[in-house]
Amino acid sequence: MFTRLRTALARLPWWLVLLFGVACVVLGGVLVARPFDSLSVLHWLVAAALIVTGVAEIVSASASTRPWLSWVTGVGWIVAGVLAVAWPGITLFALAVVIGIALLVGGAVRIASAVFGGGDERFIVGLGGLASVVVGLLVLSWPSVTVLVLAVIVGVGTAVFGFGQIGIALKLRGAPSGSVEPGELAREETRWPMWVRLTGVIVVLVLALGGAAISAAIHRAQPDAPPEFYTAPSPLPDGPPGTIIRSEVIDDFYQGATAYRVLYTSTGYDGDPTAVSGIIVVPDGSAPAEGRKVIAWTHGTVGVASKCSPSLIPDYGPTLAGIEEFMEAGSVIAATDYQGLGTPGPHPYLVGESEGVGALDSVRAARNLDEADASADFVVWGESQGGQASLFTGQLASTYAPELNLVGVVASAPASDLVDLFKAKSGDGTAVGKILVSMAISSWARVYDDAELNQILTPAARPLVNRIAENCILNPAQILASVPAATALNVTFLSEPPWDTEPWTRIVAENTPGGTTTGAPILITQGEADPIISPNIQQQFVNKLCDSGNTVDYRTYPGIGHVTAAHDTAPDVVQWISDRFAGKPAPNTCP
Repeated sequence: MFTRLRTALARLPWWLVLLFGVACVVLGGVLVARPFDSLSVLHWLVAAALIVTGVAEIVSASASTRPWLSWVTGVGWIVAGVLAVAWPGITLFALAVVIGIALLVGGAVRIASAVFGGGDERFIVGLGGLASVVVGLLVLSWPSVTVLVLAVIVGVGTAVFGFGQIGIALKLRGAPSGSVEPGELAREETRWPMWVRLTGVIVVLVLALGGAAISAAIHRAQPDAPPEFYTAPSPLPDGPPGTIIRSEVIDDFYQGATAYRVLYTSTGYDGDPTAVSGIIVVPDGSAPAEGRKVIAWTHGTVGVASKCSPSLIPDYGPTLAGIEEFMEAGSVIAATDYQGLGTPGPHPYLVGESEGVGALDSVRAARNLDEADASADFVVWGESQGGQASLFTGQLASTYAPELNLVGVVASAPASDLVDLFKAKSGDGTAVGKILVSMAISSWARVYDDAELNQILTPAARPLVNRIAENCILNPAQILASVPAATALNVTFLSEPPWDTEPWTRIVAENTPGGTTTGAPILITQGEADPIISPNIQQQFVNKLCDSGNTVDYRTYPGIGHVTAAHDTAPDVVQWISDRFAGKPAPNTCP
């Protein structure tokens, strides 16, 4: 369809054709090497390609066996190209919509042409149309990754086209004036054997179907919406925070224990009563006369969407760090989901007070569960996000839940100094760092009335951040769904640093633990090979805790990373917790 374009180019002076070819090769190379760094270039290139393709289709209509199909196709491509040009500040997703619709329309017309037309190439045309439809659907369903792939494809095509123009230029230079007919030269440059074209179409179709299968598998990895259990009655039942609204037994949660999925009352991030879900694990056997000790478990990052609730995870029991030792010791585990996970959102991700309140009310809920026989004595332990939640639980315990007796706080690889963490993760180039920062920004924009995404994010970054916030990250397949959008954020992300822009500066400071002294001793465990929470940042945070008069036992572990920090350090943590329940003096590594 580009023969007429190539014929027009072949009529130009050879040196102009050469320059044009070199420019196409360079542009194609840039798109292939750094497709997301070239979003604006991709925008204009795709728009121009759509318009040129449409014009070529219309011009060739007279030679077609179905002229009206060529007209429909041509007009469709031109309209798509004009829309892409006229869309100011087009985003990655908007560009994907334009490309996806254009591919669907073009593919449908090709299929119709193959069905109703004639000729020896009906099969190739039909397969090509089917491939176009599949790729179009893939673009619309998974825009981040498919636009990346299409950028590479467009880049390769542009580079190949440029090499062809260089070849034409060299032929024109070496031929006597008037001895080469431009149209014939263009047709020679584009004439491929039928078997080559058929092979190419089949390869594209197989790749498109493979991409569609991968996309479907990744989307299936995301959990379903929470069931009716997580919907609280309106109004909420009377009673203090920690009142159990409903509970149900979770079958086969952990051998030697009975687990209860609970919905309990708490205090929301806005100060109003709310419902929070969680799990209470009760060991088999009789409770001691004084009641069972309680381990308040605060989980790490799983996502900010309601469907990401840990209490919905199948086979969650064995993943709880130290569960075997705690059940053998006769302790109860109270594992909050936090507000907005399981229950309707938003989830106040890394909002320390909300997380701490949810954890304290989970201990109250355990005490209100008759089967638990829980005492007022408890330790709180969390990892990553849960480490921050654990530290805030310690800060809030004496004022929010004075009837409880907190004997220790454990934080494994906690999200501690948020300013330093945001600075490190916003610019480190890793997908995981961008995912975590995006979840925090998206959550805070929904939780705080005066926080808006347009205060700190570029226009192109906002839909990417919102898309990341829709996904859970409970396993590698779920994380993969957010990687393309996170990769795109390496190009365009923050317009203003949140740590220097109000109200975000205040929000970051409010949710950094350590603002008040914790009455109970603290244990912090940190892996020295942690790629998410830098050991240097953690050491500086520990120094601040020590300077504030806290009793801190800080332990680092060579070779241990982030995701498994709680499990890998569990033997030491379990012993430390046992010593606190036994009333032994807490070690203090502060100078």
